[in-house]
Amino acid sequence: MDKKFLYLIILVFGSLTLYTSCANMGMPSGGAKDTIPPVVLRSIPEANQTNFNKDQLQITFDEFVVPEKLSEKFVISPPIDKRPRFRTKGKSLIVDLNGAKLKDSTTYSLDFKDAIVDNNEKNPLKNFRLAFSTGPVLDSLRVVGFVLNSFNLEPSEGTYVMLYKNLSDTAVLTTKPDYIAKTDANGFFAVTNLPKATYNVYAVTDNDNNMMLTSTAEPVAFMDSTVSPSAKYFPKQDTTVVGMDTLLVFGKTRFYPNPLYLLQFEQPFFDLRLDNEQRPTRKYVDLTFTQSVKDTFDIQLLNYEPKGNWKYIEHSANDDSLRIWLTDSMVYKKDTLKFRVTYEQQDSTGIKYAYNDTINLYFSDAPTDKKRGRRDRRKIEKKDINVSLSLNTRSNGFDVYRDVAVESPEPVKNMDTTMIHLFLKQDTVFNPINFKILPDSVNKRRFFIHYPWDYKTTYRLKIDSAAVTTIYGAVSDSVENTFVTQEEEHYGKINFAMQNVTGPTIIQLLKNDDKEEVVRAKTIYKDGIVEFPFLEPQKYKVKAIFDRNDNGKWDTGNLEAHEQPEEVFYYPEVLKLRSNWTMNPTWKIPTQQVFKKEIIDKEKQEEEAKQKKKQRNSKAF
Repeated sequence: MDKKFLYLIILVFGSLTLYTSCANMGMPSGGAKDTIPPVVLRSIPEANQTNFNKDQLQITFDEFVVPEKLSEKFVISPPIDKRPRFRTKGKSLIVDLNGAKLKDSTTYSLDFKDAIVDNNEKNPLKNFRLAFSTGPVLDSLRVVGFVLNSFNLEPSEGTYVMLYKNLSDTAVLTTKPDYIAKTDANGFFAVTNLPKATYNVYAVTDNDNNMMLTSTAEPVAFMDSTVSPSAKYFPKQDTTVVGMDTLLVFGKTRFYPNPLYLLQFEQPFFDLRLDNEQRPTRKYVDLTFTQSVKDTFDIQLLNYEPKGNWKYIEHSANDDSLRIWLTDSMVYKKDTLKFRVTYEQQDSTGIKYAYNDTINLYFSDAPTDKKRGRRDRRKIEKKDINVSLSLNTRSNGFDVYRDVAVESPEPVKNMDTTMIHLFLKQDTVFNPINFKILPDSVNKRRFFIHYPWDYKTTYRLKIDSAAVTTIYGAVSDSVENTFVTQEEEHYGKINFAMQNVTGPTIIQLLKNDDKEEVVRAKTIYKDGIVEFPFLEPQKYKVKAIFDRNDNGKWDTGNLEAHEQPEEVFYYPEVLKLRSNWTMNPTWKIPTQQVFKKEIIDKEKQEEEAKQKKKQRNSKAF
């Protein structure tokens, strides 16, 4: 008996030792990662409950939850006059209406978006909604759709879609909407649990959170006609529902209208003011405005009375930035200058008037290091005598379709064209050739060397010393620059065969990135070939603008005038152009507005498919 007992003890301890040694070989994995979102077990009120009139709601889940940006994402429709408060209690989320009074016999829809997540892995409960009615009837109609940026058809996220029973054009400016929804990352919205009525529909980026369009600076969209939601019951359920119909068909019920598309735009608005003023050098003043001051700007000196003209004004392309060159030495030698700046302003009634602004600007040549003062002053004096001209050339691969731009750091007063020379290299000798000098229509500091450049050819531009004299009497240093033009085989070409052109249409070639910078643009009026030669070998997007007023640019909308923004279309494929290659795509402009921006990048798709296949193969081993 004792031996059996001893044997039993040895066996137990041996088993424990073996278990411990095995357990200590590594940390336990903890099981598979939780990817399941929280599940609603019950709620007060229950989903679609009627005759509910309490000021607090409770939703209980199967696990602990956390509200994540719920205050930002949560939407209650119709809107209430106070912001709800949110808190958790155990596995429940409490929605406190914060004293807001619910309307009688009204159906409310609460949209939580994806703002409820589980406590551990932050798995979101997506598209969670809860509806209830304060009366005996639960409204069930809906209006769904998308809000897009009218300029580039990108989705507009976080925009309020507002439905008004008041069909006055000014209702969106003066009253809160009857029903609302908020767009998600795809621009999608769903205004649910609506009563049967006729509505005006708007989309507003509500920057001031007052549930109205209170500023022309707030982007807006509107439907041209009213919307009357309805539903139709079908005795037999349609089991072939696909695409957009999935947003409108639920069981045997189909909702109307079809998905709406609202094109959001920024309205023309007046917000002109002086944004920045500085005097970075002694000889000029920089003024930056928030909008164009074309034909409305004036500047006068207040602390000195100059004789004759004392300034030259250099305008930016948009006339919102001005450089005031001080041409009178008695003016620019003064350390402190006081100006009266006049530009247009607008009063509360929309009447424009001339507004005078006073600014003081200071500049000093005094060096920070007194020991170097004499040497620094000599540098300043030397800069007054000579200026260096800059060129846009590069030693190899200069584009044959460009002019050589020559720019002076100061406005040019005189130019001796006989001191500017262009040479063509033939064999080993540079021979002079004839060319044209073209002034810049905007910038008085720049001019262009125009010549029909040959491919893969060496040229030399030589500008003699003192060929250019600035308004301050400074003369230019000599410049000698040798450059080689790009070879013909480097470029590609795109010839678009345009079809179904019904009016002035701008065809834009864009860089294949998010900014979509315009590379080239041409306006066409009828079907035909649109050529884009001398293109860099890279990827391009292509955009068409239906230019209704034929002014050569895209125009935004105007809510007051009930004008929609000009329509835009995108070619459905990214074009990858190779060197020494000509592409000949055909583009049939749609007869109706295309709202989706679906641009296929075939090369990217192929690369992603290869990567997925590679990952699958690696997992197999």
